[in-house]
Amino acid sequence: MGNQDEIVIRSFELGKRDYTNGEYYQILWMRNGFKRIRIDDQEFEACPNLICFLTPSRFVTVEPGDDFEGWILLFSKSYMRDRVRENLRIKEAELLSGFDKIPKIILSPKIGDRVHNLAEMIDELSGSIIPNREQGVASLFKTLLVYCDSRCNIRLNGECSQNGVRLVANYKELIAKNYKTIHRVSLYAEQLHVTPKYLNRAVREILGVTAKSLIVEQIMIHARRELKFSAKNVKEIAFELGFSEPFHFSNFFKREFGSSPTDFRQM
Repeated sequence: MGNQDEIVIRSFELGKRDYTNGEYYQILWMRNGFKRIRIDDQEFEACPNLICFLTPSRFVTVEPGDDFEGWILLFSKSYMRDRVRENLRIKEAELLSGFDKIPKIILSPKIGDRVHNLAEMIDELSGSIIPNREQGVASLFKTLLVYCDSRCNIRLNGECSQNGVRLVANYKELIAKNYKTIHRVSLYAEQLHVTPKYLNRAVREILGVTAKSLIVEQIMIHARRELKFSAKNVKEIAFELGFSEPFHFSNFFKREFGSSPTDFRQM
């Protein structure tokens, strides 16, 4: 690694397994196609969209599968001190503060896409010669950490079973693909071959929220975006989100947000 005050992004390499980070902070993102990862004496399965935050001097071994995809983001102790903790002053930097436990997060599908785009922009900007690129890279890095701290993600800890984590991750994948047409937890549970009660218990244990709230969250994100940034009327948005009548959508929106879709659009 060259300049101590820069961020470097590298891809995982075919045939390489050892990614020990030495004196650098390291963020590993296994987007897809990895089997297992070992960090120091901890070994665990590498779920899709798994991201790990490593302090210096960690011993890292990965086992890639077929068509693996991901990247490693490295930065120095001085970068962490001067640009992350001091200049940015963000709570999310705590992800890189722990020495006893290793923060591990499964990004939600949409956040995974955004983090991937941010990483590409960091890589492009850090290799350019445009003015103020250091400030731009630092800003993108802060945004990346903010997305990683989202409640939409799954934070892994020692109490989470692999089966429960996998179930919740699959549930969130299904919601991301079907929230416009499927609003009932029971229909998702049927596709996942579990009971609604079991699915709700798993979501509560891992995310601390109900299974239904994840569906509602996706619908509301889409609804607010369309109301603010599109010319579609309320009726069009309601039908797009799977409501049989605009009246039902308006009641749903007001119950969740506290104001009607029309009032929200005028704010």
